[in-house]
This record gives sequence, structure tokens and C-alpha cells, in this order.
Amino acid sequence: MLSMTANPVLDTRPPLPVRPQPHERDGRQPQQPGSGRPHPQRTAQHDDTAARQLLDSLYREYAPMVIRVAARALRAEDRNLADDIAQDVWLATWQHLLRGNELLRSAGFLATRARRQAVAYYRLARVRREQATDYTEDRAAAHVARVIGAAA
Repeated sequence: MLSMTANPVLDTRPPLPVRPQPHERDGRQPQQPGSGRPHPQRTAQHDDTAARQLLDSLYREYAPMVIRVAARALRAEDRNLADDIAQDVWLATWQHLLRGNELLRSAGFLATRARRQAVAYYRLARVRREQATDYTEDRAAAHVARVIGAAA
């Protein structure tokens, strides 16, 4: 039986080149964590006054339209949710403006966003609603008994 220590393996390949570090190339020392310039996103104060003014003017002009479009996109029994949908539209519009995006056709943008927000409301899995049933009524109890009997 051969022993691994008895036959050393000779490596004839040349060693891998070592990449120079930044301070070796240009003489600067590497930055230590927490030293040097702070991260720009942590310290930059965004001037959002223009976005605030634009959103304010949009809200004054188009708020009734956004609620109407949201109400039309919702089912008749869900019309009371139009204000919630409109609030989500205004929040999304605010975020859109803060990212520096422009609104070329603001009425179309807001109407489309309201319709899509209403559709997204129905697409959520957690929105599967159940109808409230008063089990003290005889008709309701009979209906439940028929449903259970049909399933059994």
C-alpha cells in the first residue's frame, strides 16, 4: 500500500498572479469602514417642494375624477372603497413624482392608475370575501342545510 507522505506531488504550474491593491497602484490608502465621505443616499436632503406643489395642484384639479374612475371600476357593492383606491392612487403618484418622473398627460395617468389600482384590489388573494349570513333566520339555516346536504 502506498503512503501519501512517501510520494510528494510536485506542482509544476506557475503561481497565480496577484492583483495589486488600490493603494499599491496610486499610493492612496484603502478606506476603512466608517471613515471618509458619507454615503450620498444617507445624507442627501431631497428638495421635494416642486413635487409637493405639483401634487397639490393635481389633487385640487383631479381628485373628483380619480374617485369617479375608481368607483366605476369597482363592483356596485364595493363603491364605498373608491376613497381607499383614490388614496392609493395619490400615494403612488407622490412616489412617482419623488423618483423624478414627469407626468405628460396627468388626467390620463391618474385615470389609468385608478383603474389599475381597482383591478389590483380584486386580484389580491386576501380579498376573497364571504357573505355575512344571519344564522338565526330560518331561511338562512335551511339554505346552509341544503348546501351541506348537497356537498355530502
